[in-house]
Amino acid sequence: MGIMFGVMGYKGDLDPNMYDTRFVDPAIGILYRRSYSNHWAFKAALNYGHVRASDEEAEDFDSRNRNLNFRSHIIELSGQFEFNFFPYQTASPYTTMSPYLLCGFSVFHFNPKAEIDDDWVELQPLGTEGQGTDLYPDRDPYKRINAAFVFGGGMKFKLMRRFGVTIESGVRRTYTDYLDDVSSTYADPLTIRREYGKTAEFLSDRSLEQAPGGNIGRQRGDTKHRDWYVFTGIQITYTLSKKYIDNCQPFRIKLW
Repeated sequence: MGIMFGVMGYKGDLDPNMYDTRFVDPAIGILYRRSYSNHWAFKAALNYGHVRASDEEAEDFDSRNRNLNFRSHIIELSGQFEFNFFPYQTASPYTTMSPYLLCGFSVFHFNPKAEIDDDWVELQPLGTEGQGTDLYPDRDPYKRINAAFVFGGGMKFKLMRRFGVTIESGVRRTYTDYLDDVSSTYADPLTIRREYGKTAEFLSDRSLEQAPGGNIGRQRGDTKHRDWYVFTGIQITYTLSKKYIDNCQPFRIKLW
């Protein structure tokens, strides 16, 4: 069993750099790891953190002019298989450290919010890109529970017979483009106002300079790329059993 302390990053329409140090927040988690051999292990983890970004700090004019911002919590449950390059088990007296790779899947909950006058407003119920309106029948409201493919790696170190430390970075390629509530094109602000009110209309288009004739149909986000997030941190683990699997023992799947 173990605990994780680290940070979260995000990659999407408001920030293309997943490891942007301007937009990192603390993250925490708990984990359970089961070794099946010296090289293979399965890990289940429950993680919590925040992602955020703002067009105010963008480098290009178009993004700054768009003038959007968001933040969202992430609550994630994941399952991952790990491959150790060197033989490694915390309980084994014959192993000390190993680099490793991981891959798996996660299910997570997110809830993007935008700041207005020092207040944070939930964006999903407001249909800021016309979701759920008669004028845009192809744009359904997005779900705030989604899935992601997980991959990454790190380094494991054994401190003593029962304690270990792991440095890990795990990237999540999500199956949503609305982690930041931005994906498609600008919708008709009058339709949004009629369906969801003045706040929704304002948050749908916060451009500092409007295009001639308005922004309806112009690019707001990039539908070709889905959003990403990453957990990077240190895991401190305690081995519950003194038993370990010998090098010669074959790999078998046994989850309990």
